[in-house]
Amino acid sequence: METNGHQLQRSDVLTEIDHAFPDAPVILTLGGTAREMLAVAGRKPNHLINLDGMGQTVSLGLGVALGRRDRDSAKVVVVEGDGSFIMGLSVATTIGHLRPANLVVLVLDNGVYLATGGQPTSAPDLDFCALVQSCSWAGTREVATPDDLSGALAWARETTGPLLIRILTNTRQIETDFFLEDPVLIAAAFRAWLSADAS
Repeated sequence: METNGHQLQRSDVLTEIDHAFPDAPVILTLGGTAREMLAVAGRKPNHLINLDGMGQTVSLGLGVALGRRDRDSAKVVVVEGDGSFIMGLSVATTIGHLRPANLVVLVLDNGVYLATGGQPTSAPDLDFCALVQSCSWAGTREVATPDDLSGALAWARETTGPLLIRILTNTRQIETDFFLEDPVLIAAAFRAWLSADAS
């Protein structure tokens, strides 16, 4: 399989994200990203899987971040893909306008729509970091190596947002089970965790 030359594998990146933010609200994009996170981290109450909502994951994360702005510096983490981020790109301007200090957006960029056959996205022609900086986000990083990744995640834990980290990954996938669950039940479980965490 073509791997596009990048050394980072998505499942390894997701493992590092889970280790960096074990107790934070994490909103996961659909498809292989969600399935691989389930494979490497298991089912976690603080993880919201955005099933069948391509282009909406960052907007969901923005809503959660705005609802938790009074919780000191506790982070809200969004794990998004390049194709889905491009589809919902207009949210970048809203985030820059509202400037939620607790929001961290991690874009896993493999350059393709992997779930639908590997069709190329327009990500190679976009500078995501420059784009969100032009929308007044607080900071950005671009990651291509394991050392870059660990440093960027540590930076994100300590730095006032909104932040974007573009993580360049290859197109390798690990074997995963299908995840078929009612999105209403997924959302209800996540809301229950948020309510318990707030008390």
